[in-house]
Amino acid sequence: MMQRAPTALGAEEIETILAREDLGRAGRSVLEDFGRMVEGTGHVVVLADQEGRILHAAGHSGVHALLERVNLAPGGVWSEAAVGPNGIGTPLALGQPEMVFGPEHYCQGWQAFFCCGFPIRDPTSGRILGAVDITGPLSKAHPPMALALTLSIARWVERNLRVLGLERSNALLRSFRELERRWPTEPLLLVDDAGKIVDMNSHAAHALGLSSVPSPTQIAALAPELSGHFPPASGSGGHREQTLILSCADGRARTLGGRIEPVTTDGRAVGSVVVLSVRSPGTVASRAVHARTTGAQRGGTRASRARYSFSDILGDSPALQEALKLARAVARASHLKPVLILGESGTGKEVIAHAIHSESARAHMPFVAVNCGALPRDLVESELFGYASGAFTGARREGQAGKFEAAQGGTVFLDEVDSMPTEVQAKLLRVIETSEVVRLGSANPIDLDVAIMAATGPEARRRVEEGVFRLDLFHRLSAVEIVMPPLRERQGDVPLLTTVFLDRECAALGREPLALSREAAALLAAFDWPGNIRELQNLCARWAIALAGPEIRSEDLPAHIRGGAGSRPAGPVGGSLRGKEDAIIRQTLLETGGHVAEAARRLAINKTTIYRWMKRLGSEQGSCSAQ
Repeated sequence: MMQRAPTALGAEEIETILAREDLGRAGRSVLEDFGRMVEGTGHVVVLADQEGRILHAAGHSGVHALLERVNLAPGGVWSEAAVGPNGIGTPLALGQPEMVFGPEHYCQGWQAFFCCGFPIRDPTSGRILGAVDITGPLSKAHPPMALALTLSIARWVERNLRVLGLERSNALLRSFRELERRWPTEPLLLVDDAGKIVDMNSHAAHALGLSSVPSPTQIAALAPELSGHFPPASGSGGHREQTLILSCADGRARTLGGRIEPVTTDGRAVGSVVVLSVRSPGTVASRAVHARTTGAQRGGTRASRARYSFSDILGDSPALQEALKLARAVARASHLKPVLILGESGTGKEVIAHAIHSESARAHMPFVAVNCGALPRDLVESELFGYASGAFTGARREGQAGKFEAAQGGTVFLDEVDSMPTEVQAKLLRVIETSEVVRLGSANPIDLDVAIMAATGPEARRRVEEGVFRLDLFHRLSAVEIVMPPLRERQGDVPLLTTVFLDRECAALGREPLALSREAAALLAAFDWPGNIRELQNLCARWAIALAGPEIRSEDLPAHIRGGAGSRPAGPVGGSLRGKEDAIIRQTLLETGGHVAEAARRLAINKTTIYRWMKRLGSEQGSCSAQ
């Protein structure tokens, strides 16, 4: 019999999934929270993807060490096809919660354990994305509580997935509204990450033969005919040209050119804005829609103008004003020296880079932003410096310009520059020193006239000491060093930023403005904001989507911001799984303000279960609402 499950993922692959994929982002924090709670009960909670590959595990360290012997650990494959019945693979195969006891496991080293798993589904499509599993010694098995626990974890992960989806939808809508303002006379379609049309402006409606902008229901009816022409969103950063021959609502055929502009947030493609152009009208009898792709994907980031100016950077804190004063001086200089912008994630490093470019003599020239951390290691050199014809297998016949050539005359912004491989850092250093770039596979240098700005985290000097960030490159880039302060050092700016973000998000959604209650404002000002401005902006976007009333109250704030009774337990919860059940129900009641019906809905249990729990713990029924 099998003694150990196979391995399918390495540590780097797992970290990439946890940091960038929805399931990893939604599930990691949930597992950490619940893992602390079950640590004292002798159990481990596990998150796996739809292929049964374990992405994360948390809980009792001793039990976790035992489970590693059979490879129930990140990287291990626990699909039913790979290892037989188990608490991960079986729920994935059947699409329902399942419990597997001791000898029921095919894997012999696993027969001393009990496990209970629950599938995680996409909140929109219902498709299975993965599973959560709780595992512990067979002697400590408590099936009812294990089932309730895995259900609760799965629901929390699905709730986080729903929030991520809403944030992406909101980011996509914001980009669409911004492009509408920038290109007021252009026909624009909004396409989601699956290639489905979700909105359009009046010019696009006219181009499609419609008398007015269709309602969401009408777009949904129209979308199946048109959406197949637009590819799913790609994170490659390039745009795609496409020609469509459409038989539209008025019976006339229109040949439309479509320039598909990707929309990304946090390095991930969330959809596209399609700019239509009418090429030649005609008439056809058929109602079919035909399309053919006439252009290939253009690699790399499209050169564009800067999107922000100094007027977009709000706040009066001394630390921020000092950074802005230096940035304006840099922008006004006759020769733009290399600039290194330091700051935590979400502090606005790219925004201030845009602002410097916007106020410099190069403002009318391209601004090319590159996230070095998002480029695959084996493609970094060709993406940055370009490649010549025949440089490698699969290379385009005519070769391709890199980011530096795309920024000719303007500015290139290298975000997460310290994440580059050291051998590419050496070549970047040479480009800065010589103002020349040599394409991969070529010996001919190309003269450059490019201003260089780069950004990294506040620990850049430590990265130099560790040998990750070359010292000579660090000094070359930091001719001017601008430090963006974290939001916790700008607490006086929080009310202003919150008001501006709320007004912006509400206006984008066409809803009435939201106001902060005094208690909510005080809690926001006291919070440390580890995610900085991005965290605050995302929170405001979430409120604009989710809240119906005109005021944001303290109970509308996430538990980790409210603190006190609204925060999750910081440490492990000892005792049995019954103690875990008590903690979950108590916590959910606190989060719902004692609303029994809502707590039961969130936990997917009956209200009578909560009343029995209250009676067992001697709680006063009158302290909770039975709505």
